[in-house]
Amino acid sequence: MAKGMPGADSSNMVTTEIGGQNLIELATGLFGQPPVVWGRYFTSAATTGTVEYRHLRENQLLRANGIRVLPIARQTKRVNGSVAHGSADATANVEDLILTFGADYLASQGGQVLMFLDVEGTPSLSEAYYLGWAETLAAHSQSFSSGAVTVLPCVYGTHSDNATWRAVVDGVAAGVEFHGAWIARWRTKGCHNFFVDPALDFDDALVRPTSLPAGLKILLWQYSNDCRGGIGFDCDQTNPDIDLQQDLLNKCVLPPEPPVA
Repeated sequence: MAKGMPGADSSNMVTTEIGGQNLIELATGLFGQPPVVWGRYFTSAATTGTVEYRHLRENQLLRANGIRVLPIARQTKRVNGSVAHGSADATANVEDLILTFGADYLASQGGQVLMFLDVEGTPSLSEAYYLGWAETLAAHSQSFSSGAVTVLPCVYGTHSDNATWRAVVDGVAAGVEFHGAWIARWRTKGCHNFFVDPALDFDDALVRPTSLPAGLKILLWQYSNDCRGGIGFDCDQTNPDIDLQQDLLNKCVLPPEPPVA
C-alpha cells in the first residue's frame, strides 16, 4: 500500500479561525505540511455568502502557503435534472471560475482547470444532467475565454452512490469527457493524519466504487470529515498512483500574487 499527498476542503473560508488559528494553520499542523490542494465552491458570479470561494479574502493565504484551489461546482440539489439544467449550471460555474481568477491568469497557469461536480447522493447524478454539464463546461469555458481556458469535468461523490457513478460511465460511453473522480469514503471522523495511520493507506480496492471501472481515474480520496467540526475542514489524500503534477496540480489554481499597492 502507498500514501498520497494531503488535501483539504471546506465550506468555510480558509481564513476562518478556530482557537486562534486559521484553517490552513490547523491543516498544516495536522499533516505536518500544507495540503497540496484545497477544495472550495464555485456556483455563480452572483452567489453570496462564505460557502462560495471569496478570492479577495482567501487568495493571499493560499498563495503564501503554496496551496492550489480545487474548484467544486455546487448546485447539489439539481444534479438529477435534465440536459438543459446541467448546461445552464455549467455556464454559471464556468463564468464564476473565470471571472474569479481571470482568463489571462488561468491561461498563464496552463489554461486547463479541473472542476468537480458536487454530488452528495441526495439526489444522485442523472446521466442527462452530466451530459449537459460536462459538454457545456468545456465548450463554454473556451468561448467565454476566447479559447484561452478549458474547464475539465470531474465528479465528487460518495463510494456507495452507484447510481451516480453509473451515470458517469454512461455519459462517457455517450462521448462526454470525464477527467477524474474524488471519492468520499470516510474511514474515520474528525482530525486524522493519514501519514501515521496504516489503516489510511490508499487502497484502490477500498476507495473505488463497484460501478466505477478501472479505466476511469480516481484523483482523490476524502477519508475523514469535519476536522474541527462543521466550521473546519475535511481530510483528503491524493491517489499515489496518478501523476500528481500532470493529472492534478497543474490543473488546479495557484492563486495570483496580490496586487501591489
